[in-house]
Amino acid sequence: MSPEIQDTIVAVSSPSGRSLHSIVKISGLNAIQSIEDIFIPTVNIDLMAISTYTSVVGNIYIKEELVSIPAVLYIMKQPYSYTREDVVEIHTLGSPMVMQMLLSSILSKGIQAKRNIRLSQPGEFTKRAFLHGRIDLTQAEATMRIIRAQTDSELKSAVAQLGGDVSQRIKHIQDEAASLCSYIEAAIDFSDQEIELISATEIMNRLEVIEKNISQILIQSKTGKISSEGIDTVLYGMPNVGKSSLINALVGKKRSVVSKIPGTTRDVVTDILEIEGIRFRLMDTAGMDNTEEVVTSKAMEKTRSTLKKAQIILLVFDGNADMNEQLKEMELDNSTGNVIVIINKCDLQRSSFLPELPAELKKYPLVHTSALTGEGLKRLKETLVENVLIGKVNLSSNTSFFNVRQRDALQHSIQSIQQALESARNSESYEFIALDLRTAIDTLGEIVGEVTTEDILDKIFSEFCIGK
Repeated sequence: MSPEIQDTIVAVSSPSGRSLHSIVKISGLNAIQSIEDIFIPTVNIDLMAISTYTSVVGNIYIKEELVSIPAVLYIMKQPYSYTREDVVEIHTLGSPMVMQMLLSSILSKGIQAKRNIRLSQPGEFTKRAFLHGRIDLTQAEATMRIIRAQTDSELKSAVAQLGGDVSQRIKHIQDEAASLCSYIEAAIDFSDQEIELISATEIMNRLEVIEKNISQILIQSKTGKISSEGIDTVLYGMPNVGKSSLINALVGKKRSVVSKIPGTTRDVVTDILEIEGIRFRLMDTAGMDNTEEVVTSKAMEKTRSTLKKAQIILLVFDGNADMNEQLKEMELDNSTGNVIVIINKCDLQRSSFLPELPAELKKYPLVHTSALTGEGLKRLKETLVENVLIGKVNLSSNTSFFNVRQRDALQHSIQSIQQALESARNSESYEFIALDLRTAIDTLGEIVGEVTTEDILDKIFSEFCIGK
């Protein structure tokens, strides 16, 4: 452990600027002694003798400035504090000048020589919490995410990670992999005897379970950024191409009004479709119609507005009509979402009639569907999920459940598991399987901080503010 961890550190932990209240935090072996020199309690009390989680009212006397400042001390003794060291929080007036005088007094040459106290580095309080085993690395990174959260969804995601949900799932997978590895390594040791500690079939079965569990976490790392309200998915096309029927068929209930009369839908109708844990907010818009009727015109404006905000656009065409003519009436210039082309009513198509796909649509995924028979609906759902997982959907307004470092480690761990699985399927030596499995175990350990380097830690904690 670095010699710097033996130092007592101090920093202002409240935001900079003027306020009614500010906090100075001290952590380390000499935290309580360092404040004893300048704090005068209102009642005679020995700060070293009081129990943990105690508050003491008094005044900070700054000798150099001949100033007395009202303050409340909150004392948390090791190992019950955030850093698992003695911690003192000084709650006092929020003047920047007061903070400057207070820090200067605590860090004065006399106190430095006697107490070995210094200004903390960025993120050093949280780094010490990690090094002393209070939190793991994913929880330390979640602390930064909480500090930086700007929306409710970002905050909820970070709080869940801080609570250890992610760490527990990864630790469970790691334990399963370690258990399997121990059996394989024991089988290697006893390979010269007629004892089968674990069969190749069992190894493959257990590796497949581990691979599946890591894959599920990786999917969450990609879909965790999706709003709980779902991905805005707009069905767009001419009147009576079957948009409402498609929504009804996809969600399995009669939600949208269906009629043979063109233009039945006059408003944006919304329903939720959930596929593999991903929620799609399906929106059935009014079919494009250039009539001057006031009601229809307002419906068209709402459709245009919805298209601009769409994350996925499902372009729905009648497979029994000229697609070029249908496309001419549609407005795609202002759309922002990615596109999936749907040729609907394929159950009505004549066997000899195959609609010609306009050149400008050939770059998009194409699905043939029938809302009546259900043909193509499974493929459409698969295409929707694929668009999310390969990153086509714009989710920039939300936050990922995992950061780049964690996702990269998950990717490397699953690659090692897949290599071990391939070796097992090819009946290769158990040594190769154990080697890849051990690599996966170590990589999973990097996520929660069991396997780290000083460079990784320095990079992570340098992104924190001083005082955190």
